[in-house]
Amino acid sequence: MDGNAAESEAAGTGKPEKRTPHSIRFLDPEWERIEAFAEERGLTGPEFVRFAALAALADDAPAVNSGDRLAPLIEMTFRAAYIMVSKLRHDMLDEGRGEELDALIAEARGLQDEILAEESGEEER
Repeated sequence: MDGNAAESEAAGTGKPEKRTPHSIRFLDPEWERIEAFAEERGLTGPEFVRFAALAALADDAPAVNSGDRLAPLIEMTFRAAYIMVSKLRHDMLDEGRGEELDALIAEARGLQDEILAEESGEEER
């Protein structure tokens, strides 16, 4: 991968094919991060962006959607939290702490309502 070449060999012809420059806008901090990352790998910023974009288009490239990658982790976290809270609830009821449990649930529901109101722009206070 000769990153410094502005030309590449056209498929099957043996003749050089010129690259056409295209403009992409980045914030300065974004571009600085790209250049630093590329430099660590022996590339320039534009070379890295080109290679990364072409790799993302490859048929066997992993999905770019971070939601697809995060969904299993979110589900596993939810299941673990559910198991822990269920055990805690069971233990509190066995110890006769039902009123304390009810108060915790009421407080949690109040906080949830407050967060949902803030997200919808209704801010209840």
